[in-house]
Amino acid sequence: MYTDNLINKIESYLPKTEVNKILDALNFAKIAHEGQKRKSGHDYIVHPVEVASHLARLELDPKVIISGLLHDVVEDTKFNSEQIKEKFGEEVSKIVQSLTKLNADENNLTKNLDQKNMRRFLVSMAQDIRVIIIKLADRLHNVETLEYLDIEKRKKIAKETLSIHAPLAKKIGMNDLKWRLEDESFKHLMPDKFKMTKRLISQKRGEREVTTQEMISQIKTQLEIFKLEAEVTGRPKNLYSVYTKLQRYKQLGRNFSDIEDLIAIRVVVNTKEDCYLVLGIIHDLWRPMAGSFDDYIASPKENYYQSLHTVVMNDSNQKIEFQIRTKKMHNFAEQGVASHWKYKDSIDESSTENFGKDTYWLKDMIDFEQEGIEDSEYIESVNNDILSDKVIVYSPKNEIFTLPIGSTALDYAYSLHTDLGHYCQASFINGVWKPLNTKLNNGDTVQIQKSEEEKGPNLDWLNESLGFIRTANAKNKVKAWFKKRERTENIERGEKQILRTIGLSNVENSEILLPTMIENDTYENFAYKVGTGEINNQKIIDILNKEQLEETVRKMNLTKDPLEENYNSIASIVIMGGENIDKKIANCCGPVYGDEIVGYKNSTNEIVVHRIMCSRLRNLEHTNRFMPAAWGHSKDLTPTTVSIEAYDRMGLIRDITDVVWGEKTNIHSINSQEDDKNGTCKIQLTVYTRDLGQIIRLLGKMESTPGVYKVRRVK
Repeated sequence: MYTDNLINKIESYLPKTEVNKILDALNFAKIAHEGQKRKSGHDYIVHPVEVASHLARLELDPKVIISGLLHDVVEDTKFNSEQIKEKFGEEVSKIVQSLTKLNADENNLTKNLDQKNMRRFLVSMAQDIRVIIIKLADRLHNVETLEYLDIEKRKKIAKETLSIHAPLAKKIGMNDLKWRLEDESFKHLMPDKFKMTKRLISQKRGEREVTTQEMISQIKTQLEIFKLEAEVTGRPKNLYSVYTKLQRYKQLGRNFSDIEDLIAIRVVVNTKEDCYLVLGIIHDLWRPMAGSFDDYIASPKENYYQSLHTVVMNDSNQKIEFQIRTKKMHNFAEQGVASHWKYKDSIDESSTENFGKDTYWLKDMIDFEQEGIEDSEYIESVNNDILSDKVIVYSPKNEIFTLPIGSTALDYAYSLHTDLGHYCQASFINGVWKPLNTKLNNGDTVQIQKSEEEKGPNLDWLNESLGFIRTANAKNKVKAWFKKRERTENIERGEKQILRTIGLSNVENSEILLPTMIENDTYENFAYKVGTGEINNQKIIDILNKEQLEETVRKMNLTKDPLEENYNSIASIVIMGGENIDKKIANCCGPVYGDEIVGYKNSTNEIVVHRIMCSRLRNLEHTNRFMPAAWGHSKDLTPTTVSIEAYDRMGLIRDITDVVWGEKTNIHSINSQEDDKNGTCKIQLTVYTRDLGQIIRLLGKMESTPGVYKVRRVK
């Protein structure tokens, strides 16, 4: 019967009196939903029972399970919240009301992904962690039954689950729930890739399982010798995480066979000291792989996950991951903050021991709501600053701070204090001066120097191509600062930014034409919005790009936009330093648009285009036959000459070429002239660029390179 799993589970850990309360709620839900059906044709009551079963599997408080059983009653039946309050208490009624609001919002959300409803969805959950847990269990059963919906709705729900619900599950440490949500969504959102990943994992699966069991037997024998009590099991990696890791490996030119943790052997012991003893035993049995050890016990992850991770090479030259943790660490690794809501914990009132520490980010979610920012900015703040993966850094006093991966020294300054960000002058990473847009790495120690002159933030900080700030929190604070300035000051600042962009573009008559090209606004308002950061530099580039394109079309007397022409991949490839040369795509690696490529001149003077990571290139002896190559529409990829004046220093040329590399374009030529008397130099380089936007981004980044004081585009 569909209620058996729920009843068996609650009877296994709850007193009879609490079991009876849940059974009362079950009968109430049956009556309320009587006659209702789901899309699958099943009685509707099956859904709340399955939700409650997921919650009972986590051994949660009876009030949470009762709320799970009743979560759709107010929305879908004749009963109201007052009747629930009268029968099951005010606390249950409040949780059900929050879930009712979320369900109503979600119905709208799946139709049009409305940002206002999504914002309400996140804020409601942030106000009570139990609402998140129940909603995740609700979403899990919904994605488990997606096959009964039409394809479009399936994909919308699956996409939303991967972008919001699974990251939320990870954030609160509920890894088992996260994996289930990911794999069910992956199956419906990308069915072909799901099958491909499943097929790859199935290859040699039997061999892996035999190896795993042999290693488990060996480690158990050693643990008995040392009289260490432990539970040893093998855990296969979930499909979606294998897929995402495979995508990262492809970018690095690595293969599926390089993935080390398709199966992890988990060792659960009694004490922290036992964890390190087991680690030593494992390293005595098998050779540890260099650089593959992580101590998350001494340095927990951002969501307070703790474990020792190590990868070893077994006797068959297979790489196997071990995870070593205590029982308490294991419970938290699987259930996260849900472990604090277990009934047995609430009886002795110890469930809040680490609860505030584990859920500090919920306050951030509510704080973002109170800042009065736009719905789109709120969603961006939550996605970027709360749900994304984190990097851990330290203050000079050895305090720990977590920031989204990709954050800069300037993001760190804003995370400490708004004024420190506004008046940030310099940053020192691991004791060495670094530019403010330097990305932070795990373990970095960061020190911020505040300017004595309180000039405020620089408008360039909002220029995404310069990479000064990554977090939505910092962006919103910079924008708020500029919005508070006087209108005249903002217009002047905006005009300076516009003129600077025009100067970098070197497009004829842009200064005269730009005011006439602004649609649905006055030039003054446009400049004001640029000055406040509401309009970013890319919008100016887009306007100039559009004018340049229209001018080109007029001059060539074309009847259609050249960008709409059919794209010919081989014709589009530009070989640096060579014209009218026959080209062909290499069969061995089959590069496609976007791959980094290189040309190789064969014995018949034909250029064969390979991926840079192609293994065959390593065996080619005539390295003088390699020729730089780049993708692009053949009519659009053109050489651009740039003149740079700078103070001469060690590594200047390398930093400038790094900027070019970062834009994924190629250098045709570079020349440098030094003036020893003044300690300066002039550099002229020619690069192949796609459009005006790329030119301006390149010049803007070069202008921000330390030591550079003048950059211009040479006609």
